[in-house]
Amino acid sequence: MQLFEPAALVSAPILPMVTDSRSYQEALGRVVEATAAAGHVVIVGRGSQVLLVRRRDVLHARIVAPLDPRIAYVMVREGLNQAAARARIQLKDRDRVRYLQEVHNRNPHDANLYDIVVNTGVLDLESAVDLIYLALQRKARQLTTPTKELGPGAGLARYPGQPGDFRPPEHLTEQSQ
Repeated sequence: MQLFEPAALVSAPILPMVTDSRSYQEALGRVVEATAAAGHVVIVGRGSQVLLVRRRDVLHARIVAPLDPRIAYVMVREGLNQAAARARIQLKDRDRVRYLQEVHNRNPHDANLYDIVVNTGVLDLESAVDLIYLALQRKARQLTTPTKELGPGAGLARYPGQPGDFRPPEHLTEQSQ
């Protein structure tokens, strides 16, 4: 029997792990997919709204809020002054946009990447959680429904007559320009 001595790891030189971007993205995709497959998890970021887009058993939620309340939150939560909190938020926002655009050719502001978008600038945390939980329940109920039967008109009866269109005044439409 061979004895393993953990102290031997401490004295061994640690070589830096070098990887290219493609290898990293492939590994990240495998980790995100495996994590989602395990079930009952919350994955924050990592481009998972794109990586898991084909999985109907995943709820894609985006949480948004105006900048000022986000600054106040970060100031309290991380003990930063206003300028540092603003800089941190703006840097993270730019990084998120750049990452999704460069790696996945998508914009995180595209509402079609998400099943639900919740604005915590107008809702308290408990209400936001309630909405996301309700969306998760409703989406889970539809997992057995064929994809072609889903959408905004699913389960709705036809209008009883031709609906009217409410158009803006002519001077505001493209036709009059």
